[in-house]
Amino acid sequence: MAITRRWGNFASMFASAVAMQALLSGSSLLVGLILIRRTNDLQYGYYVLILNIVLLSGILQGAYIQPQLVIRLHRANVNERADLIGGLFREQRLLLLRAAAVLLSLLPLLWFGGLVQTSTFLLVMCGAAAGLMTLYREFFRMVLLGFRKPLEVLYADAGYVTLLLAGAMLATFTTAPAITASLTLAIAALAGGGLCARALWRFEPWSIPGTQGILWAMAPLGKWAVGGTAIYWVFSQGYNYLVAGVLSVPAVAALAATRLTIMPVNLLSSGIGTMMLPTVVRWLNVYSQPRVLRRLFGFTLLLAVAALCYFSLLWVFRDWVFTHVLKKQFPQRDSLLLLWFAVGLLMLCRDQLLYFLTAREQFRTMTMLTLASAVLALGISYWELPRVGVIAALLGVLAGELLNVGGLIVLSAIESRRCP
Repeated sequence: MAITRRWGNFASMFASAVAMQALLSGSSLLVGLILIRRTNDLQYGYYVLILNIVLLSGILQGAYIQPQLVIRLHRANVNERADLIGGLFREQRLLLLRAAAVLLSLLPLLWFGGLVQTSTFLLVMCGAAAGLMTLYREFFRMVLLGFRKPLEVLYADAGYVTLLLAGAMLATFTTAPAITASLTLAIAALAGGGLCARALWRFEPWSIPGTQGILWAMAPLGKWAVGGTAIYWVFSQGYNYLVAGVLSVPAVAALAATRLTIMPVNLLSSGIGTMMLPTVVRWLNVYSQPRVLRRLFGFTLLLAVAALCYFSLLWVFRDWVFTHVLKKQFPQRDSLLLLWFAVGLLMLCRDQLLYFLTAREQFRTMTMLTLASAVLALGISYWELPRVGVIAALLGVLAGELLNVGGLIVLSAIESRRCP
């Protein structure tokens, strides 16, 4: 009975996490469809570039804080957890205020000096606001997920998604859809962050002053985690800016639109991933390292089989999807789609395999592997873009992901043999 109840709680937790990510990924898909179908490729391309920068800011913050936060939460008592969370929030808020002050003083000067156009100035300002509010929201989501409380996060995300979809639809009725969509992203993130903060305070109030200098104390490991994450983003998302610079901004739309087709796989991977790091940390406190790694490999294999089933179904109905859902046709569409299938499968495996090394705090090793993968990916993309066009971006990403996943498997096997 105890085993049944434990597995029931485990399944319920992961189901809530997947539902949470389904809500977010579904809303992202809908926003993308709204802008693709109701705006031109230039405006959608600008929004994609802004959105990727906003997502990067949240990812970097998570890389610096989340692994050490989760490990410390599972080792601390109530008072230590309150000091930890309070110190992190106070120092994060101070950094956000300083960043906002710099932006509010620098960007208007560039605008008044005529160095940037009005539309560019507004787009950057709204994008910066979206980035700052996203950091605020992601901090409290990160803490709640560290406590393995996906249901509370799900409620807050529902409010965030409602505002985001309403804003995307409103943006299509304006003369500047990218600017309006970026502004509503900032408003939605502020509201979603407030809801997460209230949920965390009810569950476990934090100490107002908190631990002094906690962000700096995380730097020895955090700098490697941030470095690896930033490098990974360069070749997994940075191709958009490479394509925009070498080809054109509208060319980004072809990559972004075809990538929307693998969104369900990203949804599954990201949803489960929110709970995997706390789970792997708990497993390592109970089981041997080889056993934990075998569990992780088996779990990854199951997800890969599910992804292959979805890709097969999508390939059969690809004409209907592009004609009736996306209402767009692109050159080299089928080649782009097949490459996205391969990249999506590798990214799914990578997302799950990295948690073992993360829980073992092997950030420097992972950063070196990611750097090698990024150099390979960007080198191939840059060299081939003038020759084969936009498809070269995905050829580079595919090569980088192959090296990354293979390296994670080898490094994890080596780490599993070390003494705990």
